[in-house]
Amino acid sequence: MPITSASNRQLNRLWGALCAFAGLFLLVWGLSWVKANVLDKDLRNRCGELRTASFPFEKSCTHEDGTVENANSLIFDGISFGSLAAALVCLTAVFTIEASRRK
Repeated sequence: MPITSASNRQLNRLWGALCAFAGLFLLVWGLSWVKANVLDKDLRNRCGELRTASFPFEKSCTHEDGTVENANSLIFDGISFGSLAAALVCLTAVFTIEASRRK
């Protein structure tokens, strides 16, 4: 019985981590959508060269002197991709543990 309860605790922790990482990813994804589609909506009117990205959402402007305006930061992109990768790793671990328990 102790082995089963320890395994259940481990699965509960993995499910919790999965939900946390997925929630963080969805939060950052939603923030990037709001930034690109609401806050930077008028960027097209004041920019010569508009660049867009679909994942994570981004609208940025590159000026003639080489400066970039309104681009997502590396930390923002890192959190987005890192939380997605961590959620996938947790999901893989959960499925692996569940498959080994059923054998």
